Amino acid sequence: MRKSLLVLAAVALLAPVASRAGEGAPMFKLGLGLGYSMPYGDARKGESMTNLYSGEIPIELEFTYQVTHALSLGVYGGYGHGIVTPSGRLAPGIAASGVVDSIATYRVGLQAEWEFGKYGPGTPFVGARTGYVTENVTGKNGYGNGSASGWEYLTLIAGSDFEVAKSFAVAPFVSAAIGTYTEVKPAGESSTSIPSAEQTIHGWLTIGVRGTFGF
Repeated sequence: MRKSLLVLAAVALLAPVASRAGEGAPMFKLGLGLGYSMPYGDARKGESMTNLYSGEIPIELEFTYQVTHALSLGVYGGYGHGIVTPSGRLAPGIAASGVVDSIATYRVGLQAEWEFGKYGPGTPFVGARTGYVTENVTGKNGYGNGSASGWEYLTLIAGSDFEVAKSFAVAPFVSAAIGTYTEVKPAGESSTSIPSAEQTIHGWLTIGVRGTFGF
């Protein structure tokens, strides 16, 4: 009896894969996304994200495995080009645009995506991510380089895939992320942990487009 239950369980797990293989559907997806992000919240207590950022242009690469016809699991990595706010103040009398030359953000993490049935010309989907982020700030006019890092606990994504060629789809999407910086490295100093009392929630609201190739 126990052996029969194990066999049935294995069949249940493998059935979606076998069905997908029979249909010739892709089991892996490689995606590349581009968007525009707007910050909200505080980098740490009393320091608004908008003191430094007016926005960010993220470029992200994702690789997923289609566990079932609807569910995909995978990994992602990304680079973000930060846009320095022209009116922000890092300190009294110190404009962000006068001391910051560039901001580069690097992300890596895990993701899950659920694809709904086809609706008209598109196939709607929702997704969730969790990962780690590091932001490097390059100074100018004699100011050194600094960085901050921490967890992006949750990113929620919604969009719709539109197939434009065999195994290739383009999707507009929106996303919302929340996270906390846990370490900071001021210019010319060593990296230190941010005290828990000063850690705050911040995040990004993003609109963008993604292309995916299935194979």
